[in-house]
Amino acid sequence: FLEFWDVGSGLVKGAVFGFLVALSGCYFGMTSGRGAQGVGEATKSAVVLASVLILAANYLLTEAFFSA
Repeated sequence: FLEFWDVGSGLVKGAVFGFLVALSGCYFGMTSGRGAQGVGEATKSAVVLASVLILAANYLLTEAFFSA
């Protein structure tokens, strides 16, 4: 059955993932080149970094929450 800890850990993980996506997007958005090509490259880089950060954070948070 669903326990409070499951909901709490899901909320924490969601907040961390959202922060990482926003951080990645803001960083590459502020450092993007001029024009459509620069924006496209910045978007690609932001998505790749956010994906890697989410995978790493998911592993670390799952280990922290559920390794007992």
